[in-house]
Amino acid sequence: MKCCLLCQRRKYEPFSFAWLFSLQSESDALLCQLCQSAFTPLKEKICTGCGREGTYVNYCTDCQRWLQTGISELLYNRALYRYNDAMKKYFEQFKFAGDYYLRILFKRELARFLRQRYRQGWLFVPIPVTAETATKRCFNQVEGLFENVTLHKVIYSKIKSKKQQSLLKRRARLQTPQPFAITSQDQSRLSGAKVVLVDDIYTTGRTLYHARAVLKAAGVAQIRAVTLAR
Repeated sequence: MKCCLLCQRRKYEPFSFAWLFSLQSESDALLCQLCQSAFTPLKEKICTGCGREGTYVNYCTDCQRWLQTGISELLYNRALYRYNDAMKKYFEQFKFAGDYYLRILFKRELARFLRQRYRQGWLFVPIPVTAETATKRCFNQVEGLFENVTLHKVIYSKIKSKKQQSLLKRRARLQTPQPFAITSQDQSRLSGAKVVLVDDIYTTGRTLYHARAVLKAAGVAQIRAVTLAR
């Protein structure tokens, strides 16, 4: 018996061959029942434009605002879990406290979701972090969460540092300038491609739509998004 990775007190059953070939996520095996139950999976009742939980006639107000900006198509983001208190605490420990090992809780589940929903012909492109974040944190949390799939790191951050997004109000997030660019050697291979942007959290959508803009400018034909939380 071992400790739950999050609460460190409760126990969970050890790995078995039956689990390895099951459809359970890593979090089922690595967390106690109480911690596991605190995460809320997102099911059918979501906004089709961004994955926000709820019942909507067309799109949620966030997506309607994005359409009003003149974009031709939404990202149709799909998130696996609601961004609730448990998920917030998870990211505080994973991203900001630097507990990189916690990436294993969801990476198998995320990889399975991508492979089932987006089969052949799609490129999985992670959202990058700034040079300052990479130096301070020593990892990109998005690449950690999605390390079980082949990632095409064609987008880079052209700014060296930025204010922590979780500290910004909604208006300030939406007003952030374009932080991304694509290297010249990647421009040609992206023309006509189909891309799935992958990120950790969808909040306002500003970061993902910035990434979408540089991909569209490079000639990408279709762009979708998948995040762990919404």
